[in-house]
Amino acid sequence: MSDSLTTVQLREVFVGGPFLNLVGNDGQMSQLDQERFTRIIEYFEGLGALVHNAHRREAWGKEFMGPEECTRMDHDEIATSELFVAYPGVPVSPGTHVEIGWASAMGKPMVLFLERGKRHTFLVTGLHTVANVEYVEFDDLDELMAALPAAVETVMTRAGVRGDSPAVRDE
Repeated sequence: MSDSLTTVQLREVFVGGPFLNLVGNDGQMSQLDQERFTRIIEYFEGLGALVHNAHRREAWGKEFMGPEECTRMDHDEIATSELFVAYPGVPVSPGTHVEIGWASAMGKPMVLFLERGKRHTFLVTGLHTVANVEYVEFDDLDELMAALPAAVETVMTRAGVRGDSPAVRDE
């Protein structure tokens, strides 16, 4: 699918992924890693959604929050979001895996980005057996972005959300 926008209207989306281990000696994430998240964030903002993302909120590593504050905030933002999207990480991001667990337990539709040809934990690659998950396998960011609209459409349709109004579930 092209970079066209999905027909699903979303009010809130949580975008997660590796963070702490991507912060370099200069105290922030590389420009490449920032671009990955920024393009995804801007995609959903282009749909009119409020996007929750710890990377941007914490200035790409320059303004890390403490564990009590960021844990509660991430949990609460996932709870209010209609969609959860994330890179589980290679190597594995323990924090992102916790967030994936929360989103799964909350019954959130999820889109997970898996780097093609990399090993991902079985509890992520098998999550679709117990949760509403669509995987986007990719080699580069352009490929991921091209596949994102269809993946969002798929999980939101499975969740019973119509494309003609903001997060309205079919009755």
